[in-house]
This record gives sequence, structure tokens and C-alpha cells, in this order.
Amino acid sequence: MKYKVWGQAAAILKPKKQHFNSAAVLLFIAAFAACVGLVIHLAVLYMGSQYTASREPYIQSLGTKNVTIRWQTDHRSQARVVLRNSRNNQLYELTETFAKNAHSMQFSQLEPATRYYYSIYQDQQPYRQGDGYWFETASENNSPQPLRIWLLGNSGQTGKNLESVSQSITTWLRQHPRQAQSALNMIVSSGDNGDQRGTNSGYQKGLFSPYQALLKNYVYWPVYGEYDARGWSFFKIFSLPQAAESGGLASGTERYYSVDYGAAHLIFLDSHDGAYSSDDAMIRWLKADLKQSRQKWLLAFMHHPPYSRGSHNSNDPRDSANRMFNMRKRVLPVLEQASVDLVVSGYSHSYERSYLVDCHYGISSTFRTESILQKGPVFYKNRSRAPHQGSIYTVIGSSAEALSGSFDHPVMAQSIAKTGSMIVDIDGDKLTARFIDEQAVVADQFEINKVTDRSKNTSKKNTCE
Repeated sequence: MKYKVWGQAAAILKPKKQHFNSAAVLLFIAAFAACVGLVIHLAVLYMGSQYTASREPYIQSLGTKNVTIRWQTDHRSQARVVLRNSRNNQLYELTETFAKNAHSMQFSQLEPATRYYYSIYQDQQPYRQGDGYWFETASENNSPQPLRIWLLGNSGQTGKNLESVSQSITTWLRQHPRQAQSALNMIVSSGDNGDQRGTNSGYQKGLFSPYQALLKNYVYWPVYGEYDARGWSFFKIFSLPQAAESGGLASGTERYYSVDYGAAHLIFLDSHDGAYSSDDAMIRWLKADLKQSRQKWLLAFMHHPPYSRGSHNSNDPRDSANRMFNMRKRVLPVLEQASVDLVVSGYSHSYERSYLVDCHYGISSTFRTESILQKGPVFYKNRSRAPHQGSIYTVIGSSAEALSGSFDHPVMAQSIAKTGSMIVDIDGDKLTARFIDEQAVVADQFEINKVTDRSKNTSKKNTCE
């Protein structure tokens, strides 16, 4: 009897041919739907990366001896660019081999710390030229020439706030000119350079249109942000050094890179796709890059902040898919071992600024007061670089929108829900940073001074243990 029952059960459970046919149909439908979804997604990305209107000239990949000038026209044309050295009137000329819409001219063998005027011709006709079209090459490594950086964060969202920030920095720069020097040396972004979809037209509205008067003269160094990663436009628009064209160590990728400018070494990190292990390619490159640097000042830029209690919460592993944790746990120990002076991030739509801190890699509830080395706002560090002398951490994500938060992270000395941007001045042994709000008012200011007298510097630890 039991064999009969077992036979009946086996007959019921035995797969029928029609079961296989049904499963095959369902698998085919699922695969087809996935392919259609992928095609639609790729089509959206492709269409979003297209931009057919004109774009004014902007400066890229600037170094001591090189520059890239980019622009776009609304019709295909063959371009020619002529540079003129302001010191000796020497001319440099490049001509495209065929007609195109998106133009990019790379010049080399230039002289450091020199102003060049450029003229653009389209099909042999003048297109852009005159005294307003110029750039200045970077000063040589460890040159005493002062450096002024304008810092933006999360600036891709268009609207009145973006306009106010643009007007405020223009006003402040006009009110605070530098003697016998240009208003700026460079513009740096902490990420999210365009709209939330990362479209090419979004970069035009949020970056190139409002800031074209500055971008035609000053190099723009962008961080790869969350919005930038949503489309294909970022790497189409920007020409970034991956072979150490502008100093530093070759990274082999435009996602992260470094730049030398006079006494400053600037590091641009990918917090979106990097630092997912303690020994990934970016971490290995970062260690080697910091080891080879001999500049007096070290500055690092990333999108996701290691510390924030603004519109985003660095304590929450679900916030940013753990990217803030990755930077705090895996990148900060490398930066602090090299005694990086200033770390700038975005993502949170607010302004936050830390004390001089060191060795805090957990959530805020694990913070120890011993990690505060100095409270400032005037800080002192040794002129000779040594591990764990402390770093200042800033969040600049409010250049287009300001949002509040709990603002209670123990690392932070200042937390402000205001739109604005930052000016960083480096002159000799002093770095001065100012957060300038939408009214052109300095809402926060701090200094870092490099000294030989260790009595002024309470940062005397060389390890986190």
C-alpha cells in the first residue's frame, strides 16, 4: 500500500512538460522586460548627456606649463586658438583637424605664473577674443606666490539662491582685491556640479551660465558627486588630469586626481565609488600621492562628509549608502597620517566647520574630547609635517540651497543653515578661510598658522593610540 501511495505522490509532484513551458515563458518575459528597461535607461542617459546649444569658453586642467580651453558651438565648425604671452608677446597656436561642436584645445610648454590672452576663431572668423579672455598658469611648486581659492558646494540647483551666491562672491571679491594679483587663482567644487539627473543641460543652467564670467579666466576643479554619478555628462564636460598633467601623482582616472599649485597640494577624491575597502585602488593611490608631495599645505576635497549633522547624518549607515562611513573609516586615517590641513566636503546642504581634530573614526556618540587638539578659530600646526597634527573639516553644501539639521556633531565648532560659498587664502605660513553668505557677509572665519615654535602648537601626538 505504501508503494502505491508513494507512486501517486511522485506522479503528482513530478514536473510536467507544461510546467517547464510556463517557467520558460515567464523567464523570457522577465528577461525581455529587463532588456527593455536597460535600453530605456541607456537611452535616457545618452539623451541626458547631449547638449546642442553654445557654451562659453572655460578653463580646464591648468598647470605650470599647460592648459585646456573648452567651449561649445551650436553648429559644427573648425576652430583655431591663439595664445599670447603677456610678458613677451610670444604666440602659441592650435588648429582643429576637422569641424565639430564640442571644442577642446590642449596647450603645453607654457611658462609658469604667467598670464596668457587667448583668441578663438571659428572657420577663420573671430569668435571670442579681447582683453577679457585670459588665464594665468600655476606657480611653480613651493613658490611663495599667494593662492586664492573659491569653493562652491552642491551648486547645481538653479534659482534665486544660486544667483544670490554668485552676486555675493562678485561683490566680496570686488571689495577685497589682491594687490597686483588677479581676483582668484582657481574655483573648486565639492560635488553635485549639475542638476539631480546629471544632465548636460543641467550643468549649463547650474554652472556655466551663472558663472561664465569667472570660468573663462579661472580653472574649475570639480569633485565627482552623487548627482554627477547619475548621468554620463560629467566626464564629457570636464577635462581632468589622470596622468599628473597638473602635478601630483598620476591616478589613471578622472574620478580622483591631484593638483600642485605653488605651496599647495590639492587632492580630489571620489567618495561615491571609492573607499569601499581599505586597500582599493583609490586608497593605494592616495597613500602614494601624499607620500610624494612636498608642498607646505595639503588640502583634500570630497563630496560625502565624514562628519555632518546637517541635512544628512553621518551617524546613519543608511544615509548615502554608507559612503560617509567609508570616508571616515578608510580615508581619514590616511589623511591624518599625512597631517592634511583642510578637508572640504559637500552633500549636506549647510555649512559646518570643525575644531582642529584628529583620530575620530566612529559615530558621534563614541567621540572623545581628546580628539579636539585646538578649539580655534586660530589654529597652529608645525611647519615640518608630522603625523596626526590635526585637520580642519568643513562641509560646504549650501551654494544653491540651505537646509537645517540637528547641528549637534561634537566635532563641529560652527554649523550654519545659510547659503554661501568659501574663500581660502594661502599666503606663506598662513591659511585663512572665510564662509561668505548670500549677503556678502563673512559668517565664519578661521586661520591655520604653520609655526616652528612647538609651544604654540598643542598638537603633539603622532599616533591615534
